[in-house]
Amino acid sequence: MDGFSLTPVDPPLRSPIVILAFTGWSDTGTVTTDAANHLVETFGGVRFLEVDPEEYYVFTETRPTVSIDESGVRRLHWPENHAYAVRTGLGGHDLIVVRGIEPNLRWRTFAARLAEAIVPLQPALVCTLVARPAATPHTRPIPVTGSSADPRLAARYGLGRSLYQGPTGIIGVIHDVLRARGLDLISLAAGVPHYLSIDENPPATLALIRALEPVLGYPVPEGDLEDRAAAFVDRVNEASRGDDQVGTYVRTLEAQYEDDTDDEGTSDEEPGDSELPSADDILKDVEDFLRGTGDR
Repeated sequence: MDGFSLTPVDPPLRSPIVILAFTGWSDTGTVTTDAANHLVETFGGVRFLEVDPEEYYVFTETRPTVSIDESGVRRLHWPENHAYAVRTGLGGHDLIVVRGIEPNLRWRTFAARLAEAIVPLQPALVCTLVARPAATPHTRPIPVTGSSADPRLAARYGLGRSLYQGPTGIIGVIHDVLRARGLDLISLAAGVPHYLSIDENPPATLALIRALEPVLGYPVPEGDLEDRAAAFVDRVNEASRGDDQVGTYVRTLEAQYEDDTDDEGTSDEEPGDSELPSADDILKDVEDFLRGTGDR
């Protein structure tokens, strides 16, 4: 089945909500896939779908990685796409969590095969997670906006209308295929401080997890996410302490943050369609510091 391997989901899930998260175009670092992983680990998801990377990647563009395990053995890791059946035992909805890496090839086939795996499970709703760079200070709560192209869903969940036009990523293609199959789709997007171009951002992951509560109808246990988020902010503050340029820039963002209102026209699938002021030079020391800590 074009690289897709499926295991039957039995017993059936309860009116599942699908959570989609892909690194790449729709993710800043690993924010959305970290949120997806948190859902799987918290509720004990069972993998029922995996995708052979040979079918969908150019390995000179999306390279496999190597690591050394605890026994000193070198391990090779290929790009992965998995789906999990997650029985939450809460509310009226279980979950289907799809997380992976945006493919390089055969997007229409990839999206069609994914739809063939998901639609028979009779999902009640599909929610995509997005993390986009934003003019947001790290000292304030990460803003999360929701959107839907369906005015009925936008009204039900208090979301903005999706009015984006332009280039899209794999989530946009999957949305199109699932919409054609009659599924309801919404999106939640976290605005990640654009000057922190590092992989993880626990405050943004935590913000997405909390934003899921009104969608799922129950809160997701947070585990150590709040502690990790606080430690992350402390590390950024430590790295930038004593730098007047950094302090001035962050204070400017803080003032803008206080004046901002919710953006009702946010895209449901794109990682950002407006230019933001570059702070690469100002906060290079912050990024170098965070990359050099080597811990989560």
